[in-house]
Amino acid sequence: MDLEKYKKVILDAIQNEIEAKEFYDKIAQQIKDDYLKKLFEDFSKEEAKHERILIGILSQNEIQGSHFNFETDFKVAETIEMPEVNEKMDLKNAIGLAMKNEEIAMKNYTLLADSCDDPELKAVFLDLAAMERGHKNIMEVKFVDVAFPEVW
Repeated sequence: MDLEKYKKVILDAIQNEIEAKEFYDKIAQQIKDDYLKKLFEDFSKEEAKHERILIGILSQNEIQGSHFNFETDFKVAETIEMPEVNEKMDLKNAIGLAMKNEEIAMKNYTLLADSCDDPELKAVFLDLAAMERGHKNIMEVKFVDVAFPEVW
């Protein structure tokens, strides 16, 4: 894979993180509950951090091997429907929304990898899917803590 194609993939991933950040910012502005407002602001900051990580990868100006290696997948996100966004959203649904968004991003990168003939580009997509799987895992742990408190 040539460097320009690699850069394009990373730039697209950066754009996805920017859009996710903007999505969480928009929700934070709509939510009335102060705790949930801060939670969505924190989700937005996390997406900005992911953007900075990808910008760092892009600035290396060379094709690197794997940057992410998150193999844990509890598959909790796959057990719920996408929560509806509204101003009365509760904590469980707020975290569920973030978890589902990470699942969608992970699946999108995996689909891109599956449809890619270039083995190096496929590896980049799988690496980005691993990054999103790691984010999904974090949200799944939070979701289980909130949605199933009786476990504790």
